Amino acid sequence: MAGLSGLMILLVLLVPINADHYLMEIGSKSNPNAHLFSYDQKFRESTTVKNYPLQMTATKEFTDATRLSTKMELRTEANLTEIAIDADFIGIGRLGYLVLDPEKGDLKHEQSRINHLFIGNFSIEEQIIVAKDHMNECGYGSLPCA
Repeated sequence: MAGLSGLMILLVLLVPINADHYLMEIGSKSNPNAHLFSYDQKFRESTTVKNYPLQMTATKEFTDATRLSTKMELRTEANLTEIAIDADFIGIGRLGYLVLDPEKGDLKHEQSRINHLFIGNFSIEEQIIVAKDHMNECGYGSLPCA
């Protein structure tokens, strides 16, 4: 019986194996056998704004995005920075703002830090206004003086 099983193993090893080669057809939607290619394309965009008299920095960064549409409005003066960001994306988005003490101007004396991290499918509208000497409280834009 041992000789028979050895013979069967030998027969299995000597039998040729037929393998069909896969042929890929390239074409368009009109050919049902054709494959359409999709491109693995990632979009990236980044912007950094610095207002040195205010010691203020704002950044936006979008990475690994498969869909990305952004709009940014910026107004900057010596005593004012106004930023409006609208974004519609699938991927990773980072928005950050840093305001330092204008007198000292170093990271040890930060007044405000905001960091947002978005991962996924988002539609965001963000606005920030940094004003010096309380100019946003009275007489700026549409705000009335008290």
